[in-house]
Amino acid sequence: MGSELPGARRRTCDGAEPTRQRRSFLAIRVFLVEDDVRVAASVLEGLRATGHIEVAGHAPTLAQARAALRQARPEVLLADLQLPDGDGCDLIREARSQGLAGAILVFSVFGDETRVIGAIEAGADGYILKGCTDQELIEALERAHKGESPISPAIARHVLKRLRGDRPGPAAPPVPIEPDSALSEREIDVLKLVAHGFIPDEIGHRLSISPHTVRTHIRHIYEKLRVSRRGQAVFEGQRRGYL
Repeated sequence: MGSELPGARRRTCDGAEPTRQRRSFLAIRVFLVEDDVRVAASVLEGLRATGHIEVAGHAPTLAQARAALRQARPEVLLADLQLPDGDGCDLIREARSQGLAGAILVFSVFGDETRVIGAIEAGADGYILKGCTDQELIEALERAHKGESPISPAIARHVLKRLRGDRPGPAAPPVPIEPDSALSEREIDVLKLVAHGFIPDEIGHRLSISPHTVRTHIRHIYEKLRVSRRGQAVFEGQRRGYL
């Protein structure tokens, strides 16, 4: 009496496993492919903080990702497209054809039509722009795990064009910029760091300015680009040739 078989799982009086074990069982296993050290660290920290997402691994290069995915077999692959040793679309194509991941989600600063359609045709289930909030990224991962196809609103039009039968063309040239809406050099510096997922404190440290000044620059960027969210600012900044 009172003893348990070796390896047996302890259960509560109603037959259910303890909460911690149930959470582990229900955890979403995510593998990240990202070469920027600080972006990767920020994303991984956010994933681990959720309590229901398990980090299956991280690789900064295409070669390392190829080797690790065969063992990791994540439920969701979160991958950047621009890697130091190759194109992330090649990894997506291989992961899809070889069944190395359940769902595949692109996480990129680029939102032009050619890259978006190329990634989806390679096998991506969704496409999220860097610059989104931590909560938006978590929700996208959860949706991908459920079999949905999360796509940042700013780039959804590319998918709609393809559904209408339009062929993707070369990236559009930067749109003309009115003098009063042009970003200053400092604002461009801030926007580039926002696009890579840095928060105001980190941007301030990198640019040697206060977080308050960073937030002021971000507010001015939003006003000039006529947007209200980070993902929209990244997309519009790229469309205007700032990124």
